[in-house]
Amino acid sequence: MSPKILIVGTGAAGIAAATRLYEAGFQNLILLEAERRIGGRIHTVPMGANVMDFGAQWVHSDTDNAVYDMAAKYNLVETETHRENELCVKSNGEEVPIGKSNHVLDVLNSCHEEEEKLSKYSKSLGDFYDEFFQEALRQGKFGDLDDTTCRQLFEFFQKYHTTYNAVDTLYEVSAPGLLEFTDHQDEYLINWKGRGFKTILDIMMKRLPEQKTAPIPLEDFIQFNKRVTNISYPSDADYPVRVTCSDDSCYVVDHVIITVSLGVLKENIHSLFTPKLPLIKTNAIEGLYIGTIDKMILEFEKPFWPANWNGFGLLWNSEDLAELRNSNQNWLESVCGFFVPAYQPNLLVGWIYGKDARTMELLPEREVQDALVHLLRKFLVKFTIPQPKSFTRTTWYSNRNFRGSYTSRSVQSDLMDAKAADLALPLVNSLGKPVVLFAGEATHPEYFSTVQGAVGSGWREADRLIGLYRDKEVMIRYSKL
Repeated sequence: MSPKILIVGTGAAGIAAATRLYEAGFQNLILLEAERRIGGRIHTVPMGANVMDFGAQWVHSDTDNAVYDMAAKYNLVETETHRENELCVKSNGEEVPIGKSNHVLDVLNSCHEEEEKLSKYSKSLGDFYDEFFQEALRQGKFGDLDDTTCRQLFEFFQKYHTTYNAVDTLYEVSAPGLLEFTDHQDEYLINWKGRGFKTILDIMMKRLPEQKTAPIPLEDFIQFNKRVTNISYPSDADYPVRVTCSDDSCYVVDHVIITVSLGVLKENIHSLFTPKLPLIKTNAIEGLYIGTIDKMILEFEKPFWPANWNGFGLLWNSEDLAELRNSNQNWLESVCGFFVPAYQPNLLVGWIYGKDARTMELLPEREVQDALVHLLRKFLVKFTIPQPKSFTRTTWYSNRNFRGSYTSRSVQSDLMDAKAADLALPLVNSLGKPVVLFAGEATHPEYFSTVQGAVGSGWREADRLIGLYRDKEVMIRYSKL
């Protein structure tokens, strides 16, 4: 008899686990999803001329990446031809020559090559960047660019990496922890040719015509609007696992794979599990870091920018920044830049991070839209900025089903010795059989924060159960000889 397996969450990790199990013959499945859609932090929405990814957007490199490999097999992705953040503009409208800004940013990014120094650095990543910048400035590595502009570009560099790491400040990021993440990403992004990141879910469920095979009917196993409130896992092997939802429905199963975000685990750590989690698990949940970045999406009737203009990074003059900080729009300081998504000629998308992102999420949409238009008009003085046709924004923190965007490693993670490998450890019963298993990007030791990490973790836990029952079948056959 096939074991009954319940998967909490239908993001990349949940879909990866479910499809892997289904194809291996484990089809006694239940998938519970708190939202009204699948995908989790993959959320592709029809918008503008095409679709817009509210969550994961670009494939994170073409090296050692299962997501890229699955997509490239069907020619579904492409590498963009322009660098990120090529154009930087000051708050008085002055543009920094692209060659000069690229040079400064290349010098600053070269600090990541000092892996031995990073691995032994005892202070934060923010401190590491500060020291590197001061030394590079002293040595004249930025050429003939004036010190003020160099400092503005360094501040933009800091904001970019604060956004990239989804943290409130770089001064809480672990410098050696940066090396835990295997980063093959370069400055050229890989997009989905207008199809959106949801395509990876279709690939795993074999829904693409190009795959020429029967789809995996996961819709037969998914129940929506099911927010799990408790997982009871008795240590006695004679008792099953019980999963209770907010609507008081209850499921009795043999195994649970939980794929919710680290933010959800943090918020519900004392109520979600019965009995309480062992110390090694609570230490991982409390010690690992999840932060917030959001997208703010402006749609215009037509682009006010020229062809091949891809967006810009914001450089604040000191007087303008002081004025902003004393205003009721001070949350705009954490807007890092704007970009034009591929295959979306009329959209302009802003990035915002940290505390100010959480503030932005709670403001009325019209207030956010008006503030962004004001910001664009201040920086882009050579353009006439019209009112947008529409506006929307993401709310990854205020949504209780996520409570954040993705994970990273903090100084606190180092102090607590919190490890993704500990978060990935299953809870076992008295016979040592895994009964509650953990997947999701936060559980991947190398590719945390990415979709490939989430997919890999889902496959890992599915394979754990597949291996368990295959080994059991072999033992049963052997005992009958």
